[in-house]
Amino acid sequence: MKLQKHLTMLFTVFCLALLTVPIQQVLAQEKQPKQQTKKGLIPFDYLDEMEAHVEVNLTNRLINLVTKSVSSKPEIAGLIGMIDGIYLRTYNEYGEAESGMIKYYKNILKENKWEVLVRVKEKPKAFEKGELVEISLLFDEDVAYGIFVIIASHDPDEVTLINIVGEIAPDKITQLLGNLSKFGMTDIDLEDALKTGVDPKAKKDTVQKELLAVKVEKPPTIDGKLDDKCWKTAPQADGFTHEGTEKPVKDQTIVKILYSDKAIYVAWKMHDSDPERIKRHQTKDHLRFVNEDMVCFSIDPFQTHKPTHRTQFMVNPLGKKYVQFASANPKKSVLADQVKANQLNVAANTVDDGWVVEMEIPWKVLDYPETTEPIQMGINFNRRQHRTGENSWWSNIGVEKQYKNDGNWIRVLPPPKSSRMQGMIDAFDKGKKGKYNASSVFLNGNNGTPTNGDYFRLVNTSGLNSADGLRLGGGFEF
Repeated sequence: MKLQKHLTMLFTVFCLALLTVPIQQVLAQEKQPKQQTKKGLIPFDYLDEMEAHVEVNLTNRLINLVTKSVSSKPEIAGLIGMIDGIYLRTYNEYGEAESGMIKYYKNILKENKWEVLVRVKEKPKAFEKGELVEISLLFDEDVAYGIFVIIASHDPDEVTLINIVGEIAPDKITQLLGNLSKFGMTDIDLEDALKTGVDPKAKKDTVQKELLAVKVEKPPTIDGKLDDKCWKTAPQADGFTHEGTEKPVKDQTIVKILYSDKAIYVAWKMHDSDPERIKRHQTKDHLRFVNEDMVCFSIDPFQTHKPTHRTQFMVNPLGKKYVQFASANPKKSVLADQVKANQLNVAANTVDDGWVVEMEIPWKVLDYPETTEPIQMGINFNRRQHRTGENSWWSNIGVEKQYKNDGNWIRVLPPPKSSRMQGMIDAFDKGKKGKYNASSVFLNGNNGTPTNGDYFRLVNTSGLNSADGLRLGGGFEF
């Protein structure tokens, strides 16, 4: 009886174990995380009933197959090694449904923290949607995990979506998009947009370089480190030449430029073969730099090619700034210029092979055309190296200062001017009793104390047209 009792207990335990194992397996399966979508992959899952006219799904193995004839070329082999997949969908219409699809994928990109590299939107014709080219990146440090391209156009009526997945070096993105034909697709030429471009057929006195204006949603931190994500794929100005000889200088400079609705952002990297001899001694802002290294960003918002319409933002290796504002305005005020100059945010840092600078230039300190469409502005970058006596330019204007040779900043859309009044108010510190203290911006007086000729007061602008009020000084009377 005792043995029978033990056998019964063992049988019961065995049955319970059999029942428990599937339950544990189910629980284990539930605990396992769902398989993650490959980093950089955006599934084409918008409305199954929308059928693409062309579908391409190139996995890594298929890429090796279709590029077999060109994979022996070193430059193509390098690109192939970076790519895990290329996926394309083309739709032969560009209507309401396709516009909804574009919005859907743009929202996904934004939610997953993709960043827009290029956005070009043409003005729509009557009863049509505007044409669009938008290229977004998902990247971290020095690797882009995904590229997503949206191309929507009329004549022909077509929408194309391209998703490239892999581990792609940011400096190879332009080359990759320009060689999509090697993968059976159409090339996307960004060479002139993201790099400096010069027409080789142009006459010497009309040579101009161009940079595409790229807008960022997350601006860089101005700390002189140049380690923000947005700088890695920003349009780049390089190939600096000597002002006199027009030949490339030994110690080259690389500049990148971005903008937002708030400001223009400029990053500089000055290579120096003898960094110990970088000259820097000016320790105060708003004083001209003499006998030392410096860099200068010039902008001509109205692109008049006149020196009186150029504003120049200068910085030395110690991060001190000097601004020379456009002098064309007959009501130009030295005190107002000082207020604006104080709003320029800069940082500089010396590194092993030279020095770096970051600039943040608020739109509110500039005058520019009122527009709702992208425009073109004149820009230039130059560097003075005291040790060699060289003055080098990105778009060389020569010793005669031929300002018509300034570079072009194309397709920039500045913010509405109505947003600038608050910037004037922000220039002043609010006191304990609600009064504004302008001591930091007075040019005269002891320790910022106003003299007999220096004062300001807030004036009532409620009766003014908002735009007129801004042009009259943003609600301040000096």
